[in-house]
Amino acid sequence: MVDARVFKGLDKSIRKQKIIEVAATLFCKKGYQSTSLDDVAKEIGISKAGIYHYVSSKDNLLSIIYTQAFEKIFQETYEIGRMDLPPDEKLRRIIDNHIKNIIVRDLSMFSVFFSEESQLPEKDFQKIRQEKRRYTRIIEEIIEEGIAQGLFRELDPQLQAYAILGMCNWIYKWYRPERTKYDPEVIADNFIALLEAGYLKRGVKEVSVPQELSDSEVSGAGELYGEIKHQCGVLTKLLKQV
Repeated sequence: MVDARVFKGLDKSIRKQKIIEVAATLFCKKGYQSTSLDDVAKEIGISKAGIYHYVSSKDNLLSIIYTQAFEKIFQETYEIGRMDLPPDEKLRRIIDNHIKNIIVRDLSMFSVFFSEESQLPEKDFQKIRQEKRRYTRIIEEIIEEGIAQGLFRELDPQLQAYAILGMCNWIYKWYRPERTKYDPEVIADNFIALLEAGYLKRGVKEVSVPQELSDSEVSGAGELYGEIKHQCGVLTKLLKQV
């Protein structure tokens, strides 16, 4: 609970930010639907009427949380994307930043971000979906650049972007700083290593996908099989004579 006297002594902009942070924590613990503005006010130690000096409604409070979340997401990601670096280093830095400076640093906010999207007013919901696509596209473009330069495997860039973001974003489901044995640095390093090298040991031959053969290739394969079978027969006879 926030000390009401300390709260009232803060600058107005800081008081508003404190309300947002308290709301995010309560939405994370209790769920958006189960949390009221009365709960937020009580946690801060002010009246519900006092909350309305800073936000117009609970929906407005949720929308502000999403807006701030995206500001945090894009701030450093855009900067990394504009750096004069090879694609693999850009992607490495974005993953590291996404885990340590976005998800883990503001765990409550991003727990709400990933679980309460359907509670947003329709206009805000569509805006958030559009912003998510923009962020995914940044990663896709880096992957496309890496493929063009021969640094990355030629796999679908959009699917790779979805896989990377899904892996990083899911941290909010299991990461609890008071219980986990992994610090953010270890998590980021392990995720990057897995994404860059895969989970198979090096030297394991990749399995190619069989492709349909043309009629001439099928005919040639049949002739080759017949010749091999004949030679095996000759070899078997020779071995019997030894």
